[in-house]
Amino acid sequence: MNNKEIELKFGYDGKADNLFETFSKIGNVSAESEQHLDNTYFDTDDKDLFALKAGLRIRRADTFTEQTLKVKGENIGGLHKRVEYNLPIDDTAEVPNLLKFPKEAFPESFDVDSVQQKLKKVCHISFTRHLFNLSLLDSVFEVAYDKGFIEVNKNGSDTPVQYPLNELEIELKETTAKSDDLLNIFSILCTHLATNNLPLLLEPFSKMHRAALLQNSSQMSLNLSPFDTKSDATQVTEYIKNLVASFEQLYGYFIISKDITVFNLMTSVLEELLLSLKLLKKKNLPAFIRGQNEPVTYKQDLQIIYRLIKNFYKVCFHLKKKLLNAKLNGKDKVIEDLFKVVRESEKQNKMFLIPLKLRLLLSLIAS
Repeated sequence: MNNKEIELKFGYDGKADNLFETFSKIGNVSAESEQHLDNTYFDTDDKDLFALKAGLRIRRADTFTEQTLKVKGENIGGLHKRVEYNLPIDDTAEVPNLLKFPKEAFPESFDVDSVQQKLKKVCHISFTRHLFNLSLLDSVFEVAYDKGFIEVNKNGSDTPVQYPLNELEIELKETTAKSDDLLNIFSILCTHLATNNLPLLLEPFSKMHRAALLQNSSQMSLNLSPFDTKSDATQVTEYIKNLVASFEQLYGYFIISKDITVFNLMTSVLEELLLSLKLLKKKNLPAFIRGQNEPVTYKQDLQIIYRLIKNFYKVCFHLKKKLLNAKLNGKDKVIEDLFKVVRESEKQNKMFLIPLKLRLLLSLIAS
């Protein structure tokens, strides 16, 4: 009924006709299929579930109908970990039944009965999912390409608005690896994705999170990590981790809102990240693979990461003034065009690699 979902999520900016063939160059692929999925998400007017960072939906497919609760998880360098509960329900059901989920799915203070009475539809997400399995590194992954739309009633409007959905998810289904090795396994997989030039983009937020922000942009709430600039290894690596997490959060909001202030904050975080990586390179702290006594070199990996971030930062910094001028002069078309430039630079510089690769590198550095 429940499982821990561990997956990578990316935006996909291109044709997906040859995904099966592309992944066959990476590992063994099998069980290709396609299904259409209609998803209705629910919450209360007070956003009780959103406040818990939980998602509640009814999913309808050709062969099943189920209710799902996804509870608060974590995003570690682009690797999404969440616990989800899936229960079959009657295909005529209009609202999920929270009482069917186990009590441990909710915090002790959560009033299930009260929230159940207040549940209402938040959005509709419909897409066609192209599925297949990938066997690699003594693991089995489910690769899912989703193409469709997110439909919301924006800011209380009675007229629904549709936003395109085009993304790639890679979920770990089976593995012989220990949990400490999962970051490395996904990192190797990401290297294969980059080598095969898949047109991938960062997608920091879940479908439900994006839908909630699209419905009401005023829900944007930044929770940036505190920074401590002490010089020991632990503080340096934690500082960089916090910068990466802040970049992901800010960029996720910018993708949804195209807000100039958020973009400027994000660009400043990138600048600070570059300075911090310079400091890390200068310190030349020792790094070790788990179980080995000899230190490993990471200078080349750090240089590649630095170069990709710097290239993307240069584009963002160059566009700051142009975006501000366009905003002040009400030139929405110009803002949209500049937004496309940002995302194209992100794609060309393979920024989807950065959170995971950098997190892995930092995990090797001795504290």
